[in-house]
Amino acid sequence: MDKKEQYARLKAALGKRNSSNENSGFWDKFYPFYKMDYDEVSIFRFLPDLDEENPLGFVVENKYHELQINGKKKRIGCSQMYGESCACCEASQKYYNDLGDEKMGKAFWRKVDYVAQGDIVHSAFEYPIKADENPVRLISLGPKLFKKVETAILSGDFDVPPYDISEGYDFRIMKTRQGEYAAYDNSEFARKSTAVSEERLARIQLFNLKDFRYMKIEREQMETMIEAFLTGRSYEDEKPAEKPAESSTGHAGLDAKLTEPKETKPAAEVINAAKADAPTAPAGSSRAQEILARLKNRQQAQA
Repeated sequence: MDKKEQYARLKAALGKRNSSNENSGFWDKFYPFYKMDYDEVSIFRFLPDLDEENPLGFVVENKYHELQINGKKKRIGCSQMYGESCACCEASQKYYNDLGDEKMGKAFWRKVDYVAQGDIVHSAFEYPIKADENPVRLISLGPKLFKKVETAILSGDFDVPPYDISEGYDFRIMKTRQGEYAAYDNSEFARKSTAVSEERLARIQLFNLKDFRYMKIEREQMETMIEAFLTGRSYEDEKPAEKPAESSTGHAGLDAKLTEPKETKPAAEVINAAKADAPTAPAGSSRAQEILARLKNRQQAQA
């Protein structure tokens, strides 16, 4: 076997390895919808969070900072996401407000995306899922794409939350070109509601979404990372990050719309009711609640 043939076989083996491992591991649970070509559409069906205490029901806010450390960009979970003061946020405010350094203030600025889960109804590119595999995949929505989801929900056009298992709505993710960058401005929910098939339900294993946010780290560890970023020194993780904890998402208007029964109310009344009362299931959702309870009971029995 000559060297060229050896190299060809090596590339083929590595490619096969990467392909076979594509859906394994932590981050590989995320569906990479951004891989589709321009003007193509993938269809994603949002599913509810396994955590019944999640105020948004189907999505969690994921706040983080991005620093250049050891020659690579490293994402760090924002401590404010866990109800604590954040050294990166404080550094950003210091540079912006006290030192007037907009460039450095922006370097420490908090970023955000949104983590949801669901069923891939249609993928615009090849994305195989084994017949005996959990079909649920996570999805990371940037602020603009999440705004499309949020706006559609707040419009009041739905009778039930779009992630409802028996009467929800598929979400069409369309990738277009905007200058040199990809855009998803034409993404939208389907106009007709559909039920998740019994065949898919039999295989579905829901995730606890907060487990997929960037993990919490101690303040001292974050300060060490900031120092490494500012000085260019080498940084080594001294200890693993903690497991994510409960967190409020802060989207009060969306919270209210997802949990209210379908009826016309003044905006102020809806907001006040959402603050005063615990979330309740929308009218007509007993079938979905029954299915969801069945899924959760099955997962608890398997644990």
